[in-house]
Amino acid sequence: LACRIADCRNGRVTQTQEMVDKEAARREYPDIRALEHSTLKVPYEILNKKFRTAQKTIDREVANILGGSNEILQCSSDPSNQSIESVTNFLGGVVQKLTALKRKADDCYNQEQGCIKNCKLRINHLQDRMDQLRRDLPEDDFAITIWQRKRCSRFIVDHLLRHGYYKAAIDLIEEADIKGLCNVEIFDVARKIEASLQTKSVTQCLNWCIDNRSRLKKIKSSLEFNLRMQEFIELIREGKRLDAVKYARRHFSNIDAGSRDLMKRAMGLLAFQINTKCQPYHDMYNPQRWKMLLQQFREDIFSLYQLKERSMFSVVLQVGLASLKTPDCYNECNKNLQCPICSSSFNEIARSLPFSHCSHSRLVCKISGEEMNGNNPPMMLPNGMVYSEKALMKLADSNHGIVTCPRTNASYLFSDLKRVFLL
Repeated sequence: LACRIADCRNGRVTQTQEMVDKEAARREYPDIRALEHSTLKVPYEILNKKFRTAQKTIDREVANILGGSNEILQCSSDPSNQSIESVTNFLGGVVQKLTALKRKADDCYNQEQGCIKNCKLRINHLQDRMDQLRRDLPEDDFAITIWQRKRCSRFIVDHLLRHGYYKAAIDLIEEADIKGLCNVEIFDVARKIEASLQTKSVTQCLNWCIDNRSRLKKIKSSLEFNLRMQEFIELIREGKRLDAVKYARRHFSNIDAGSRDLMKRAMGLLAFQINTKCQPYHDMYNPQRWKMLLQQFREDIFSLYQLKERSMFSVVLQVGLASLKTPDCYNECNKNLQCPICSSSFNEIARSLPFSHCSHSRLVCKISGEEMNGNNPPMMLPNGMVYSEKALMKLADSNHGIVTCPRTNASYLFSDLKRVFLL
């Protein structure tokens, strides 16, 4: 009894320690948790899919081998078929099936090993960042700079792949040496299927749905049904109404209750021409349905691999711009030369973003863009304009002690300037 009580206590202590470690990890590595979820989740989902596919393949091959073994047993129990030639044929068939099993098992093993290697590579990549945080290295450290540069390259690659710039993404991967850290495989599959949907072909997308049917069912996806529906509509559009009826009998006989009303509506298309104005049949003939299918496919493939709808690059960029955005960024008289939002490149991008919350204000020189403080005090011209001392001294040195206000073009002697004191 005492041993059991001790074991229970040890188990509780271990569980409590694990909870403490997880809570400490949340506090200590916020950027890893916020930005790197898909870095580990995507290769894990790919490995999970490879494992399940391998399991089904091996089970199917083993069933074939067992079937061949049963044939040999039946042959041995039948005196009329116990010839050397028949037994040799049965054994040859079993050997061929064993050879096929070994070949497919090796292929599955190699594919799984590749996925495991990719997972380890990404874990080591994130572990490097966690080690840097533990050692409390300065942000300008060379190792941190290299790691941050790789992260930035990964985010840009992900953004390029999402928007179809596949060649540019591959070139950046090779240049930045981040081949195993990007989800190229997923976007390559998506790119081919999207290209086929743009040509109004559902074959590749249907094959993808069949391969991932169980996972799509878990997220309650209706993509496969909508693809079948579109193929049914295209048969009617081509005037093949009899073929459309046969297609509906073959593929829509076991639909769920939620899609039954839509199926009844689709069968009404058989009575309407392509140029009908009657709703909802006019919308069902609309070619814009192909764009809806493409968008739904993209949403489903992102859901399967737990990818965000928007790229991490765009999210991080908008967060950074919002943290710097102020009302002065859109006032031509108050723009700062060193402010990214004030530049023409980012000014329009940040227009729809919220302004940053600044609890402490700073004085920034209009001329140099530098902060005005005790080492660089603010100086006021006779016309009331305020600039930093360093910037005004440069102007005076280059113009024989005369300072020209960049806003009003009024000129004054440097000795006429007055220092401003802030309370």
